[in-house]
This record gives sequence, C-alpha cells and structure tokens, in this order.
Amino acid sequence: VKVMWRKKVVGHLQCRLFSAVAAPPGVVISPAAGFLLKNNPSLSVNDLSSKATSRSPAGHLIITKADVLAALGLVPYSSLAHLRSVQPAAAAPPPPPPPIQGSPSPQVPTKPAPAVTAEAKDTRTVDSTPVRRSLVFKTHRTHEDVPVSQMRKIIAKRLLESKLNLPHSYMTVEVEMDSLLDLRKKFNEKNGSKVSVNDFVIKAVASALRSVPEANAYWTEDSIKFNQSVDVSFAAATPAGLITPVIRDADKKPILKVSAEAKDMATRARSNKLMPEEFTGGCTSVSNLGMYDITEFIAVLNPPQSTIFAIGSTTPKLVPAEKGGLKTKNVMKVSLTHDGRVVDGALAERLCSVFKEAIESPAMMFM
Repeated sequence: VKVMWRKKVVGHLQCRLFSAVAAPPGVVISPAAGFLLKNNPSLSVNDLSSKATSRSPAGHLIITKADVLAALGLVPYSSLAHLRSVQPAAAAPPPPPPPIQGSPSPQVPTKPAPAVTAEAKDTRTVDSTPVRRSLVFKTHRTHEDVPVSQMRKIIAKRLLESKLNLPHSYMTVEVEMDSLLDLRKKFNEKNGSKVSVNDFVIKAVASALRSVPEANAYWTEDSIKFNQSVDVSFAAATPAGLITPVIRDADKKPILKVSAEAKDMATRARSNKLMPEEFTGGCTSVSNLGMYDITEFIAVLNPPQSTIFAIGSTTPKLVPAEKGGLKTKNVMKVSLTHDGRVVDGALAERLCSVFKEAIESPAMMFM
C-alpha cells in the first residue's frame, strides 16, 4: 500500500513540476518537450498526447522531446518506433527476509550481467544522430558579423564618454516658421540661390550664441573656458558614420557664405575628404532631422561642447486667430541639450528665447 501511494504522489508531482506548459490530466510533459512546446505554440498538446506511448511508473502518458521533434517534422515518426519499444526496466524484486539466527544463510543464485550491445547503447538516438544534437527551432535566426570601422569605434567611444561623463539636461521650445519661410522664398528668388532652412538655423544659432556669450563655453577640471569666436558644427551623415563639420565665425558670415560652406563640407564629408581641422573645435552643434519628418528628438552632446540644438520638422498647427476662429501656422520644435555644469536652466532658457526670436524675426540675425 505504501509503494502504491508513493507512486501516485511521485506521478502527481511530475505532472506539476516537469510540465513547462499546461497538460491535460494524466499526461506528463518532459522538461525538454515543454521547452520546445513553448517555442512552438502552434503544436497541440492533445494531439501529441494521442500519439505518445511512453508511460511513467504511475501510469501517466509522457510526451517526450522526441515526440515534439517528430511533430515539428524534424524526425520521422517511423524512426521513433525503437524508442517507444524500449520499456522501462522492471522493478527490482524485494530483498529476501533476514535469515533466522543460527540457521545457515540461503544461497541466492546470481545471474551474470547481460552484455551491453550496440543497440542498447544507442537507444537515445534517432537515425544514428543524437536527439539533443538534432534540436533545431523553427524560430531560429541567423546573424552576420560586420567588422567595425575605425571611425565607428571613435564615434562609439565618444558617445559613451559623453553620456557617462557629461550631465545632460534638456529643454524644448516651439518656434513659428512662417516669417522665416517667407523670407527664404523671397531671398532665393532674388539671388537665384538655394539657401536651405538648415542654413538659416545655423545662422540663428550663431546669432543666439553671440547674444548669450555665457553659453559659449565648455567645462574643464580646473576652469570653465569661454570661446572667443562662434564656430558652429553641423551633423552630416556619411556611409562611415556621423561627422560634424565646423563653420568658423558663423555669426560674422553672410547667409550665402554659410550656405556655400555647409554644402561644400557636407559633400566632401560624404567622400571622406575633410581635413581634421574642418570637423574639430566647434563651440556648439546643430543636428537637423527635419528633412526626414522627425517632429522632435534630443541629441547627445559632442564633447567638449556644452550645447547642441536638435531641429525637428516644420509642421502646420491650428491656433486661435486674432479675430476669432482658427488659423494655421507652421511651427518647428527645437530641443536644446546642455551641460548643466556650464549652462544651467536659467542660461539655457535665455539661449532658447534668443534663438526663438531670431527664427520668428529673421531680420534680427542679420543686424
């Protein structure tokens, strides 16, 4: 009675502990089979239990890994016949009762151990291939290793150093673009040029940094160093990675000069023809994703610079009209990332306000 009770308890625990997925009553799912079933939810436990023939000592049906592999089509069902034909070894007979004291011990005849044949050794194989080695998931994905270029390594190192060492703070401002768009259209028609919105943004950033010289600085361990010129970097995408050419004295140059230099350096950057002094030493940076319809984003500081402007796309927005009703205006969101050690919140707000004024009243940046 104790043996039968123990078998029932063990079988119940096997059903509860070894099943990785829910199983119907009287069915045990082996851990390996349960793992495969979780990765292949299309398989039905009921279908597998109807084809399983293995049983536990308590009489429960056992769904094995081989059953799941056969259901996945990785192993033919016919090749599992010899696995199912192997029955568990019979339970050892109970030991003989202890001999009565004073009587000779009975001689129990012993049988020689059966020789282990090659077939017995290979009971856990299918088609001469171990089942574990044939474990292939239908959800398996491959990958390709692409060597990292030296430029990518430098970019990754500087990004990590920036995020770990510089205390990034963020501020976003929304600016009206109607006046700037009208001025750009008239300017290009009159001069026969193709000055872009990004060119005006670079000019506005330079104008704002000139008006707020306290923000034109960067941090060192011994002091805060203030720049004597306004050199604006702008992000340019290249096949090898992102690079930031620098427009020197952008606040003093006319918009046509700024536009010409930006186009020339962006073209040479894509051909890897920039000199090192042309993409190092900027005071601030401009990263513009507006041409890709990115409404708003934040950028990572470019050390040792203390500020970077993230420019979003220009989108229409309904606003209340002066005489009632609604009207449409074009707006652009600009996010300023600043190093809190050099440019605190109040100083960043001043810088954003001056930039907003320069964009909404573009004539101010030429004065």
